[in-house]
Amino acid sequence: MGPRIQYFDANTAGRDYAVGDIHGCFYMLDALLERLEFDVAKDRLFSVGDLIDRGPDSERAAEFIDAPWFHAIRGNHEQMLLDAVNHGGQDRALWHMNGGDWFDAVDARAADALTERVRQLPLAAAVNLAGGGVAALVHANVSDNSFERTRALLEAGSADTQALSMLLWNRDRADALNGRGSGQIAVDGVDVIYFGHTPMHEAMAHANTRWLDTGAFMGGWLSIAELGVAGEVWSLSSDLDTLHSGWRWV
Repeated sequence: MGPRIQYFDANTAGRDYAVGDIHGCFYMLDALLERLEFDVAKDRLFSVGDLIDRGPDSERAAEFIDAPWFHAIRGNHEQMLLDAVNHGGQDRALWHMNGGDWFDAVDARAADALTERVRQLPLAAAVNLAGGGVAALVHANVSDNSFERTRALLEAGSADTQALSMLLWNRDRADALNGRGSGQIAVDGVDVIYFGHTPMHEAMAHANTRWLDTGAFMGGWLSIAELGVAGEVWSLSSDLDTLHSGWRWV
């Protein structure tokens, strides 16, 4: 795989955005980028992962991963693809149960190419903001309530299976946000951090955390936010008819 964490300089020429879990609903992404007048020559889009499965066009993930303006981290669905390809058996059956059956219809060469692209995706990203500060992206959760601790583990290559699983699968922080659990929601060591993984009824914000999975594949919304502490968010309905803006602060 590529580096476990990827770093980006500030974008001084254009705008930076973060997008929630796409899950194959690239038609929604196309429409939302058009509404926002996204400029591929100078703007950048960062993904919190789960590009694939459940929606209609998962094979388009390769198209976006290859785009120079698009930067994704790995979600648990990308990890399921890798586990299925590497191990087969129960891992493939689990992936199929979670929407991975589309992969069987992809020709072998394209499947191999997409797998290699997914294998190179980092598990986290840190982006310097043009106005100062740092924005981070992690799919599900961080280690020890700290992005700095998470960053150090990934840089050192010392993160064990449990720590990596936390980044891709854990819902404790999302459950605390939704009142279904307890514990710290804010993340230490970063100015603002974007999560996906757990579907929300609307784009959510608490302290320095932002939650962008708004259930695109479930007939919900696809959400894109301006990268930054005070960044706005826009959500587009799955029928492409309704666009609204604003976070739900909790």
